[in-house]
Amino acid sequence: MAKQIFCEARMTEKKLKLREVFTPGGQPSVTYVSRDHLNLERRVKQAIAKGFSINVVTGPTKSGKTVLCNHVLSQSGQSISIEGGQIRTEADFWAQIVHLLDLGRERTRMEAGTLAGTVSAGASGGIPKVFELNTSGSKGSTRTTQRSITYNVNPQRAALDALVEQDISLLVDDFHYIPQDAQKGIIQALKGAVFKGLTVILLAVPHRAFDPLTVEQEVEGRFQHIEIEPWETSDLVLIPERGFEALNIDSSDALNKAICAEGFGNPLLVQEICSDLCIKNDIYEKSDVAYKIEKGHLENSLSDIAKSKGFPKYNKLKAGPDARKKRQLRNFKDGTAQDKYSAILTAIASVGPKPRTSYDELRSALQTLLIPSSMPAKHEITSALVNMTKIAREKIEGEPPIEWVASENSLVITDPFLLFYMKWATHHDAPGSQLPTT
Repeated sequence: MAKQIFCEARMTEKKLKLREVFTPGGQPSVTYVSRDHLNLERRVKQAIAKGFSINVVTGPTKSGKTVLCNHVLSQSGQSISIEGGQIRTEADFWAQIVHLLDLGRERTRMEAGTLAGTVSAGASGGIPKVFELNTSGSKGSTRTTQRSITYNVNPQRAALDALVEQDISLLVDDFHYIPQDAQKGIIQALKGAVFKGLTVILLAVPHRAFDPLTVEQEVEGRFQHIEIEPWETSDLVLIPERGFEALNIDSSDALNKAICAEGFGNPLLVQEICSDLCIKNDIYEKSDVAYKIEKGHLENSLSDIAKSKGFPKYNKLKAGPDARKKRQLRNFKDGTAQDKYSAILTAIASVGPKPRTSYDELRSALQTLLIPSSMPAKHEITSALVNMTKIAREKIEGEPPIEWVASENSLVITDPFLLFYMKWATHHDAPGSQLPTT
């Protein structure tokens, strides 16, 4: 009988699902990596414990800032999260908090009083309703009244009062996406609530860490900056190791490292590669028996993922600025032809692509790819890079993915998804992109 109960329990035991293990874009649990050697959690906890400061946590795009702070806040009480990319005005910001806290747009206040005379119960119009009648005495009667007064709620005041009174922490993701004029009003409003004990954490990219100080100098004494270091392969590799083990998948060290090498130092990309690789191997939940994952599917996973990463940004950069006349085509040694902007992006991809590419590396790559008569002059190359930087700032939503730094003679690409797209959707057979063997 005991054996039967045990077997039935095994049959009804909930299996760990793939999406519970690898969580690209979500909050990981099984594959959460705390990077204890950097004391990241401890630094955030200390900032919260100290209090009375606007805490700004910075790190590269999609580097795990949100995951880290949500993990710490989940252990520290109630919190709500606002997406900076959804905020265009101050009103948007406070309206989102009011919605998340379910505060409503109106409030009703009840007022009680007395009326002497012969007003009838249930009177309408401007006369409040009578709910009690006192008939004692011979000189008339006194009626006790109650009326409700409905008034509009000030979203900012309601949000701040609720956050402080209920001790709810506020996390603002991608604070740098909020327009600067709205940032100023938000910081000014938060200042008083922080003085009363409200915990505020703003997330931003490194070079926008001091936006709160820029828009509101008076918060300088209530400002704390925590910088999140880039990921190392030794930390990233824990994601596939822990995830594959949880799903009862046998994976080699070489494959785990190959996955991380293609993630451009980004944990979200590593999560997505692992997830897609499982799907390519028809693994959707924990396996009953150990499963040997097929490395042969990895390159297909990388190519498929790239199709959904970076394409809109790449296309805008490739299109270049509006041209008054048809652009000259540059002839490649393989017989194809592209305009200057497309040729430059192809050359960047052929040398990695890398987060930083020097002008000399780019020029050398163009010389390798193009026939000599199609080689653009230096001023043509730098002019195209300046135009791409302008497009990145003015036509691409969010953080500019690339920047030509003339003083350093280098092109910087900060967006790991754009790098990933350039390697696996446009030039996945570039030198150095071959996968290691297991």
